[in-house]
Amino acid sequence: MTYIEFFDKNATRNVCSCLSRAPERVIFIGNDSKEMKKKIQVYEKLFADRGQQVQFDYKSTPRNDLEHAVSVLEKLLAAYEDCVFDITGGDELLLMALGVFRERHPEQNIQIHKFNLHNNAVYDCDMDGNTIYLEPPMLTAQEHICIYGGGIQYGEAWEERTYKWDLNEEFLWDIDLMWGICKENVRLWNIQMGIFAAAEKVGQVSDDGLTTTASIEDIKEQLSGGKIYYSHITDIVQDLLREKLLTFFREENGQRLIVSYKNKQVKRCLTKAGQVLEMKVFAAAQKAVDKKGNPVYNDALNGVVMDWDGDLREMDDRERYDTENEIDIFLMHGVIPVFISCKNGLVKTEELYKLNTVAERFGGEYSKKALVATALEFQGDSGKHLRQRAKDMDIELIEEIQDMEDEELIRLLGNLWDK
Repeated sequence: MTYIEFFDKNATRNVCSCLSRAPERVIFIGNDSKEMKKKIQVYEKLFADRGQQVQFDYKSTPRNDLEHAVSVLEKLLAAYEDCVFDITGGDELLLMALGVFRERHPEQNIQIHKFNLHNNAVYDCDMDGNTIYLEPPMLTAQEHICIYGGGIQYGEAWEERTYKWDLNEEFLWDIDLMWGICKENVRLWNIQMGIFAAAEKVGQVSDDGLTTTASIEDIKEQLSGGKIYYSHITDIVQDLLREKLLTFFREENGQRLIVSYKNKQVKRCLTKAGQVLEMKVFAAAQKAVDKKGNPVYNDALNGVVMDWDGDLREMDDRERYDTENEIDIFLMHGVIPVFISCKNGLVKTEELYKLNTVAERFGGEYSKKALVATALEFQGDSGKHLRQRAKDMDIELIEEIQDMEDEELIRLLGNLWDK
């Protein structure tokens, strides 16, 4: 089987047919030979990594030469009688050429199909009542970023790389415990997590990575550049100890702080102010199911560091001039990406623009965007302005989740792909 694809600047349109049913070959038609050649290398790797050997090729047509486009279609049909025309993408000239081609060759059994990627519907455009696709197209988060020319930075250092969480049953329970403490007072939680984070930067860490010992003077100096003063929040620390999320906490003679964490994943959550909110949303999104009981999202990542050109540098390369962005939560519903920003405190309008920029770069019109905020109601007029700006930018707002039942949060997150 051969697919004739009208090449589109949106990568999702170019591969959706192959994701549903992989053919022997795909031939793109378009006017940008350089871009088609570049993208073909990416698409070939995508399917090779899936264990599918799909041969890609392209045919170039002048931008405004209708007759030349018709001639290209005629030659392709003569060479590949089993071809299927996919018109999900491409420009109007190629659609016109296909119409002219069909008018000139009414005797030919030409198969024409189109995807509606917003709802995974397939339209039979040749009026024979049949479609050749087998299943809805689906991409992982990694695959999605790659077909748009980017890459995901993975590694252990969460400040700089995407970390792969193990959402085991015990850790999910720990997330709920941490969130239960955090939501009582998100401002004080942020302060305490800032102190823990500062201790990590200036202190000594045990061989197992779970105990940190730091000079309190060094912590104060580390905090001096921000708005956090060293003064541990007794209630929060006691709650963390009671729930055994912290296994040890002591200030010795006002000179040094010693703190031990339950495990490395809990430590990651307690040394970054907004991490627990992200984990609560991250875990809740993966619990969303459709009417048939199937997961709404086929893939999910947290703290995703995306490189715009896919040129991933080594961990010890500190002179990075690449354009990178981080998105708090990245979900995939089939081929629909959902980008979520989580803010456990003050939200600046710039956050909306950052979110919008990432979504436009990696998905365009198919991207869905959401902002989860816990304290927007305290921002007064700036909060009102931000709400209106979010609406103008098609960014869904989910507010005050600290007052929500889990079922409501899961429902809201499960509906984001369809907004």
